[in-house]
Amino acid sequence: MTLGSSSRSRRSIGLRAALTAIAAGTVVALSACSPAVTAPPRAESLEGGAPAAASGPLRVAVVGDSLSAGRSKFLGNGLDDKSWMTYAQGDGIEFAGGWAKAGATIEEMADAVEPVEADVLVIMAGTNDVRFGTAFADARPSYESVVDTIGADRVVIAAIPPYERAPQPAATYDADLAAWAYSEGYPVVDPWTFARGADDLWAAGWSADGIHPTVSGYERLGREFHELILDATAPVGAATAVPEAGRAPGSVPGSGSGASAG
Repeated sequence: MTLGSSSRSRRSIGLRAALTAIAAGTVVALSACSPAVTAPPRAESLEGGAPAAASGPLRVAVVGDSLSAGRSKFLGNGLDDKSWMTYAQGDGIEFAGGWAKAGATIEEMADAVEPVEADVLVIMAGTNDVRFGTAFADARPSYESVVDTIGADRVVIAAIPPYERAPQPAATYDADLAAWAYSEGYPVVDPWTFARGADDLWAAGWSADGIHPTVSGYERLGREFHELILDATAPVGAATAVPEAGRAPGSVPGSGSGASAG
């Protein structure tokens, strides 16, 4: 499942413009087939937790919307071919549970989640907030609530994918989300680099509706997430930092109105 490090072609990924000033020099360079991981300023908070250590695989909890919920539109019904965790689990990662539902905003997630025995919490949310016109400043308390309620040892914040109905509002939300996560010491990751085309739209062949990935897209997403999670939670010094300009992990289009992304 993991991509062989011996064959990795290193590329450097930079923070988007909104984060450049505070994030200079902290970009983690990953392979062309691995997505971006932005190291938090308080990277020391990640020390002591090696992925796939002798104690067992990382137990990963997931909180999100339809992008994580699967074909049934509710993660509680189990993993399927439209659940990225189906393809991310194994080889050092174990699915620990969580909550995801189609159409859910981060506020709904905060109201619904319960504690999970997990090493890592992955949150991928925000498209539906943008769809309803909710600014990140108003959504922030709900993110904090999700983190506190789940109670995982570590937190990873994921960028949302291209959303072709309102790219600019979503890009703004995503940048604000990344800035907050960065300030809290949470790694910010972008598992969607493979699906990003020009002008914050989907690359050809990865989405049929401009909102969600295809089945093959979910498979690729899961494999990217597998690498991201292990890289983002590796002990300090395990990743290679190469500060250089590149696509930001938060350069994501948004959702203005219309179909939900969650």
